[in-house]
Amino acid sequence: MNKVVTKGDLYLENTRKNIHSALKISKIKSVFMLTCIYFVIQIIVALYTRSLALLSDAGHMLADVGGLALVLFAINYSRKPATLQHTYGFYRVEILAALLNSMVLILISVYILYEGYRRIFEPPEIQGLPMIIVAAVGLGVNYAGFRLLGNSGYRHEETQADTEKEREDLNVKSAYLEVLNDTIGSVGVITAGLIILTTRLYIADVLISIGLGLFILPRTWSLMKKSIHILMEGVPANISPEDVKNSILEVKGVTGVFDLHIWTITSGMNALSGHVVIIDGVGSQTILQEINAILEKKFKINHATIQIESYHSEPD
Repeated sequence: MNKVVTKGDLYLENTRKNIHSALKISKIKSVFMLTCIYFVIQIIVALYTRSLALLSDAGHMLADVGGLALVLFAINYSRKPATLQHTYGFYRVEILAALLNSMVLILISVYILYEGYRRIFEPPEIQGLPMIIVAAVGLGVNYAGFRLLGNSGYRHEETQADTEKEREDLNVKSAYLEVLNDTIGSVGVITAGLIILTTRLYIADVLISIGLGLFILPRTWSLMKKSIHILMEGVPANISPEDVKNSILEVKGVTGVFDLHIWTITSGMNALSGHVVIIDGVGSQTILQEINAILEKKFKINHATIQIESYHSEPD
């Protein structure tokens, strides 16, 4: 027997979601503040010690600051209602911020690689102890980030069906992975500091900084490609238009599908529009409901606009 959903149930569910989101945002803000403070300390010490590895790790930390800011923007803007001028709402702010963040990171990475190449031939004298201390503080900041984010989104229930909640969980997972990746940078700086402190081999700072720069570039390039792909309204990577078309054609009464378009509005929100040809217009509403159910359950397409047609002279 199907459960009857009352207004009271909806109110309690919405209240629970609001509390869940408020706690999640509060934790992300805490990690964001810690990361910003550590980033400033890193820049100051990097300039003082002349450590390129520490400056390279600061660039990586800037990626984390941007990523966390992106998460906060995405969650907050996803709550804003659509307007007559922005009928889809403000979801694309997330994508625009990701594109801007990736462009800045590419410039930082190129500068680090250039400076590293220049210093190979004349590695400057560097103080290893301040590098180790600052990187150790960075590991502490990363651990605090793990503690705050570990239970708030990364280990979410896979059975959650609510679109907004799923989108927020994806954003929190992104923040969690940002913090996880930064740990690699801190370990690299500590390694360079220990080598310099024990062997006075200053070129270790240069080599590790180049390694960190090369580590940032592929991730940044991937982020830029995904952002541009979404802005160009490309088909989501995990969805095959052919599979979608065949699934719709399997619905009883459907004889054709044409003008099928699939794109991403923002992370976790896929959209579709298309024309569906049916034999008998009497059962069009039943067919439409069945198609929407297939799109949502099988392909996670939660925003579909389908026009029912009785005839198409040039089937696709």
